[in-house]
Amino acid sequence: MDAHGEIVLLWQGDLLTVNAKGPFNELGMQNTVETIRDSVLSKNLEAWRKIEIWDEQTLGSPHVISLAESASQWYKDNGCIASAVVVSNCIQNQIIKNISNNTSMTFQNEAAAVNWLNTQIA
Repeated sequence: MDAHGEIVLLWQGDLLTVNAKGPFNELGMQNTVETIRDSVLSKNLEAWRKIEIWDEQTLGSPHVISLAESASQWYKDNGCIASAVVVSNCIQNQIIKNISNNTSMTFQNEAAAVNWLNTQIA
Protein backbone atom coordinates (compact mmCIF):
# COMPACT_ATOMS: atom_id res chain seq x y z
CA MET A 1 0.00 0.00 0.00
CA ASP A 2 1.23 3.48 -0.87
CA ALA A 3 1.03 6.31 1.64
CA HIS A 4 -1.49 9.03 0.80
CA GLY A 5 -1.39 12.54 2.20
CA GLU A 6 1.55 14.86 2.43
CA ILE A 7 2.95 17.33 4.94
CA VAL A 8 5.60 20.01 4.97
CA LEU A 9 7.00 21.10 8.35
CA LEU A 10 8.52 24.45 9.25
CA TRP A 11 9.75 25.59 12.66
CA GLN A 12 9.88 29.28 13.58
CA GLY A 13 11.16 29.40 17.15
CA ASP A 14 8.70 27.39 19.23
CA LEU A 15 6.00 27.39 16.51
CA LEU A 16 5.64 24.33 14.30
CA THR A 17 3.76 24.88 11.05
CA VAL A 18 2.35 21.75 9.42
CA ASN A 19 1.03 22.20 5.89
CA ALA A 20 -1.18 19.20 5.05
CA LYS A 21 -2.19 18.33 1.51
CA GLY A 22 -4.55 15.73 0.15
CA PRO A 23 -6.57 12.89 1.63
CA PHE A 24 -4.70 10.68 4.12
CA ASN A 25 -4.81 6.93 4.34
CA GLU A 26 -3.63 4.93 7.37
CA LEU A 27 -0.01 4.65 6.19
CA GLY A 28 0.10 8.33 5.27
CA MET A 29 -1.15 9.31 8.73
CA GLN A 30 1.29 6.96 10.46
CA ASN A 31 4.16 8.50 8.48
CA THR A 32 2.89 12.00 9.27
CA VAL A 33 2.65 11.37 13.00
CA GLU A 34 6.11 9.80 13.06
CA THR A 35 7.60 12.74 11.14
CA ILE A 36 6.04 15.29 13.49
CA ARG A 37 7.06 13.33 16.61
CA ASP A 38 10.65 13.05 15.39
CA SER A 39 10.75 16.75 14.62
CA VAL A 40 9.31 17.70 18.02
CA LEU A 41 11.70 15.42 19.90
CA SER A 42 14.72 16.73 17.96
CA LYS A 43 13.85 20.31 18.98
CA ASN A 44 13.93 19.35 22.67
CA LEU A 45 11.53 22.14 23.67
CA GLU A 46 9.71 22.13 27.00
CA ALA A 47 6.81 24.07 25.48
CA TRP A 48 5.87 24.60 21.86
CA ARG A 49 2.93 25.65 19.69
CA LYS A 50 1.53 24.15 16.48
CA ILE A 51 -0.46 25.39 13.52
CA GLU A 52 -1.81 22.96 10.94
CA ILE A 53 -2.98 24.30 7.60
CA TRP A 54 -5.26 21.86 5.78
CA ASP A 55 -6.08 22.08 2.09
CA GLU A 56 -9.61 21.37 0.91
CA GLN A 57 -8.85 17.66 0.35
CA THR A 58 -7.34 16.94 3.77
CA LEU A 59 -9.58 14.23 5.22
CA GLY A 60 -9.30 10.59 6.24
CA SER A 61 -11.18 7.45 7.18
CA PRO A 62 -12.42 6.84 10.73
CA HIS A 63 -9.21 4.88 11.46
CA VAL A 64 -7.08 7.76 10.17
CA ILE A 65 -9.04 10.13 12.38
CA SER A 66 -8.44 7.81 15.36
CA LEU A 67 -4.68 7.96 14.68
CA ALA A 68 -4.90 11.76 14.56
CA GLU A 69 -6.74 11.77 17.88
CA SER A 70 -3.96 9.73 19.51
CA ALA A 71 -1.37 12.05 18.01
CA SER A 72 -3.22 15.08 19.40
CA GLN A 73 -2.92 13.63 22.90
CA TRP A 74 0.79 12.86 22.36
CA TYR A 75 1.41 16.48 21.33
CA LYS A 76 -0.28 17.75 24.48
CA ASP A 77 1.64 15.26 26.66
CA ASN A 78 4.90 16.35 25.05
CA GLY A 79 4.77 20.11 25.52
CA CYS A 80 2.31 21.45 22.95
CA ILE A 81 0.66 24.34 24.79
CA ALA A 82 -1.52 25.55 21.90
CA SER A 83 -2.70 24.05 18.65
CA ALA A 84 -4.51 25.83 15.83
CA VAL A 85 -5.92 24.22 12.70
CA VAL A 86 -6.78 26.25 9.63
CA VAL A 87 -9.61 24.36 7.94
CA SER A 88 -11.03 24.67 4.44
CA ASN A 89 -14.54 23.35 5.06
CA CYS A 90 -17.14 22.54 7.72
CA ILE A 91 -16.40 18.79 7.64
CA GLN A 92 -12.80 19.42 8.66
CA ASN A 93 -13.99 21.81 11.35
CA GLN A 94 -16.26 19.14 12.84
CA ILE A 95 -13.51 16.50 12.70
CA ILE A 96 -11.18 18.74 14.73
CA LYS A 97 -13.90 19.48 17.27
CA ASN A 98 -14.55 15.72 17.62
CA ILE A 99 -10.95 14.55 18.01
CA SER A 100 -9.15 17.35 19.81
CA ASN A 101 -10.92 17.26 23.18
CA ASN A 102 -10.76 21.06 23.18
CA THR A 103 -6.98 21.02 22.69
CA SER A 104 -7.12 22.64 19.23
CA MET A 105 -8.83 25.77 17.99
CA THR A 106 -10.09 25.92 14.41
CA PHE A 107 -9.80 28.94 12.15
CA GLN A 108 -10.86 29.86 8.63
CA ASN A 109 -7.63 31.73 7.85
CA GLU A 110 -3.99 31.54 8.79
CA ALA A 111 -3.67 35.13 10.01
CA ALA A 112 -6.37 34.65 12.65
CA ALA A 113 -4.78 31.39 13.77
CA VAL A 114 -1.32 32.95 14.10
CA ASN A 115 -2.75 35.93 16.00
CA TRP A 116 -4.40 33.56 18.47
CA LEU A 117 -1.25 31.43 18.80
CA ASN A 118 0.79 34.54 19.56
CA THR A 119 -1.38 35.09 22.65
CA GLN A 120 -0.67 31.54 23.83
CA ILE A 121 3.02 31.90 24.62
CA ALA A 122 4.10 30.05 27.75
